[in-house]
Amino acid sequence: MKVWKDKSGKKITAKEFAKRFKEGIDSLTPVQKLKNEVRSTFTMFLGYVMGLVSLIIYREAFAVQWFTYALIIIFLGASWSNGIRWFAMRQQLKLMKNMDVEAIDLDKLFNSLVPIEEEVKGMGGKK
Repeated sequence: MKVWKDKSGKKITAKEFAKRFKEGIDSLTPVQKLKNEVRSTFTMFLGYVMGLVSLIIYREAFAVQWFTYALIIIFLGASWSNGIRWFAMRQQLKLMKNMDVEAIDLDKLFNSLVPIEEEVKGMGGKK
């Protein structure tokens, strides 16, 4: 049975590792998940582009020319689709980051208004 070590050096079993891993994944914020998706989509995009370039460079190595052209068309379509998806995800990430900042600012604003609201209520009751 494989045994891992945690940050403190204590040995943990595979079952405990899986439990901690699941808890860690569940605690990710939507922004963290989207950042990971943006990175992985960009990596896939680079793979498509590299595959396309290598196909173009080494197209004579294939015995059947029409097969090479079919693969080039497939790589072009996949890289185009993936590139658009990557740009859209980057925009979505930018919006989500701005929303988080606005949510924090609204929270601060709400907390600062509570004492003022109490003062206004107190002023209305005095005559």
